[in-house]
Amino acid sequence: MSLENYLVRSDVSETEIRCSFRQEEVSQLHTLLKEKGFDWYRDFLTTNLSDILKYIALPPSRREAKKWVAHPDALLLRFAALQISAITVQFQLDIDGIAGIVDFGSYRSFHSVIANGLAPLLLGSPLKEFPFEGYDSPFC
Repeated sequence: MSLENYLVRSDVSETEIRCSFRQEEVSQLHTLLKEKGFDWYRDFLTTNLSDILKYIALPPSRREAKKWVAHPDALLLRFAALQISAITVQFQLDIDGIAGIVDFGSYRSFHSVIANGLAPLLLGSPLKEFPFEGYDSPFC
């Protein structure tokens, strides 16, 4: 598959993870995050990043394996995977322009396209957003 196809079709994992949440889980998650706060959540991300990235890389059938379903922090792990996947999708869409630069463009153009993708991540706080409709950010 071409680089452009990888960049454009990068939303599959994010969509699969998002669709795995039941409404009662979303509500429970919102309440938990509001109670614990952003610093606690950021510590959770830091501590569990390797498991979160493994979860993102798995197909849905393997995400439903006992190890992940029985994980003591399964709900938070899935939420973190959703957030990181959503941020990754946005980044990949923002850098889609590199597909035409990779083989024949300048390194400055390549750098500029990557910077365009990273700037919103550096300037915003996407991890403070709650990616489900009908809920405010639990971190405000």
